[in-house]
This record gives sequence, C-alpha cells and structure tokens, in this order.
Amino acid sequence: MDIQVEQKKSIKVNWLWLGGIAVLVIVAGWLLAQPTAQASLATGDAWIGEVRQGDLTISVAGFGQLKSRTPRLISAASEATVEEIVLRPGAEVTPRSVIMRLQDANLAQALKDAKRALQQAKDQYLQADINQQREMLSHQASLEILKSELESAELEVSAQAGLVEDGAVSKLDFQRTVLEHRQLKRRIEIEQRRIAQLQTLHQANLQLASSDIDAAEEAYGLIQHRVERLTVRAGITGVVQQLHVELGQSVPLGAQLALVGSTKDLYAQLQIPQAYAEQIKLEQSVQVNTRTDLIAGTISRINPMVQNGNIEVEVALPAALPDSARPELNIEGTIHINTLKEALYIDKPVGAKAFSTATLYRIEPNTQQAQAIEVHYGAQTAQHIQLLSGAQPKQRFILSDMASYQGEPVVYLSK
Repeated sequence: MDIQVEQKKSIKVNWLWLGGIAVLVIVAGWLLAQPTAQASLATGDAWIGEVRQGDLTISVAGFGQLKSRTPRLISAASEATVEEIVLRPGAEVTPRSVIMRLQDANLAQALKDAKRALQQAKDQYLQADINQQREMLSHQASLEILKSELESAELEVSAQAGLVEDGAVSKLDFQRTVLEHRQLKRRIEIEQRRIAQLQTLHQANLQLASSDIDAAEEAYGLIQHRVERLTVRAGITGVVQQLHVELGQSVPLGAQLALVGSTKDLYAQLQIPQAYAEQIKLEQSVQVNTRTDLIAGTISRINPMVQNGNIEVEVALPAALPDSARPELNIEGTIHINTLKEALYIDKPVGAKAFSTATLYRIEPNTQQAQAIEVHYGAQTAQHIQLLSGAQPKQRFILSDMASYQGEPVVYLSK
C-alpha cells in the first residue's frame, strides 16, 4: 500500500513540469515572432522628411540691434539733482527737445554773482571813461588859454617892435615881451605833448577796463551755459536710446545722463554663433528683418573677439531706411554665405550638425520598415542640411529624435 501511493505522487509532479515548460515555449515563440517594443514607432509620432535636389542657399541667422553711427552722449555740466524727466527711451526728438530738467541752487547763486561782477566791470569802464573825459577837457581848456595868451603875446611883440625904434618902448620891456612869447610857445608844446600822452594812457586804461568786461562776460557766459544745460536737450534729431538717471537722483559733474541716437545714419550689429566664424566674410550680403521691413546690407566689420560663444558682425545699411528703422531696435539678420548648385538636402533632423556623420532611418518603399543608414552631412542652413552621401532624391527619412533606438538596424512603423 505504501509503494502505490508513492508512485501516483511521482507521476503527478512530472505532468506539472511538462505543462509549465510547454507554456514557456509558446510564449517565447510568440515574442520572437513580434517586433520588439524598442524597434516600433507610431507613424503619427514620427517626423518624416523627403530628400530634395536643387540649389541650396547657405545662410547664417543672427540676432542683434540697429545702432546709430552718430550717437550723442549727454553728461552733467555740474553737480545737480534730477528734478523732472520729460522723455523716456524710444521717444523721437529734435535738437531742441527737452529730455529732463536738473536743479542746482549753488549754480543759480553763482550766476547771480557773475552777473553782478559783469555789471561792476561795465560800471568801472564807464566811470573811467567819464573821469578821463573830464581830465582831458581840463587839459584842453588849459591849452586853449595858453593859445589865447600866445596870440596876445604875438600881438604885443608885433606892436612893440615898431615902438622900440622910436624909443616909445624900452628895449628891456620888448625883450621881456619876446621872452614871454617864447615861453608861451614852449608851454603850449609841452601841454600838447601832455595831452597826447594822456590820450595814450586813457586808451590803455580803457582797454584794461574793457578786458575786465570781457573776462566778466566770459565767466558769466560759462556759468549761464551751465545753467542752460540744467535743461537737458537732445541736441540732434533722433531717438532717446538710454536714460542713465532716475527722478530725484543726485548726479556729479560729468555723470552720464542720456544717450540720443540719430535716425539718419544707422548700422546693424549682429551676434553670430562662433561655429560660423570661418564662413563669415566681408562684403557678404545680409538681409535685415525689422519685423516690419526687410533691409539689404553688407558686412562691413567682423569682430574677432568671441563673447558668450558669439562673434559680433557689423552690417552697413543704405542711407534711405524705412520708417520702422530706429536705434536700439531688436532685429534678425540673415547672412548669405554661398549657393550650392544641384545639392541633395533635407529638412534638418533633430541633433544634426554640419559636416558630420550620423545614422538616419530610411523608410523602405511600400513597407512599414525603416532601415538604419549612415549619412554624411554637408553645409547647413537654418532649416535644411546638405546630404553628401547615404541618400538619393525622393527617399524618405525619419527626422525625429531616434536616440532611444540606437543600435536597432530596423524600426517598424505602426499605425
């Protein structure tokens, strides 16, 4: 009895093992007959592009701003406080447009003192002129008296000359009269020389007084100019680009107040990725997009310094610009580098880099399979990239990010 029981248990255990193995074989066979999950991609999730052939324009895009070639930086002419801000950045201005007003109490007092000093210099000149005229009149009066006395002496000498021979007048009196006549002549000559010297002296004194007036006027003019500059004007026709101060701020002498840019002479300043530095050349044509208008220009300067992974490119623009062009306007520029004739190209796949090798999945005609193909990229544009090898016209490739399918020779497209 014990032996029979043991045989039945043994037979039951063997059938369970055989059943489990059979199930595993069936499941494994089914899995092997199906595409793996990693090698399957829904068609709706795939970005598919077709290889085209034709002229491919190679261009580089960059962003930047329009700049003025003749900006005007306005600085403070004295220590002052910002009393009022009239215009903000972006406002169009003329030379007389008021941007802000400053206040300086010390400068106002200095202007009064300078005006008072100028008036005193003018008063001193006037007083000196009056005194000199009075002195000159006094000497001229003395000269006229001497001339009158000389005329009388001449008459007396003439009258006594005939009477001396008759003995009516003594020779001694006649000689005294002649001597007096001679002395009067000398006195007149001396007085005339004195008047001439006095005129020279008076002229020199007036010149000194006039120089004092000129100095006072210059000092007054300088202070008045500084006072006028408390009313900050644009000085040119253009646009307010920047304000460097705020309302109520105290500014020292020479501090930057505002930057005004002319709207008549502009250029474009673009930031281009360093990777394209070797392809950028002088005189290449550029299309500048102001978001409203397109402006044609040429590269006039390339800054070799690299900043934040970019190089700075300066673009010369025509003299006649559309109304949308103004300083500090954000723009986009497209630089035309070259045109490739009859090139093979495709929409730029995710992660594609110019002049590199990559793997793309080519969709086989009339199938749902995409086969991994090695392609060699050439030059690229903002939207397209050249295919140097591994592709033919009209072939279709998956352009989506296929990093998760790396190593898979075939990817099945599912609906």
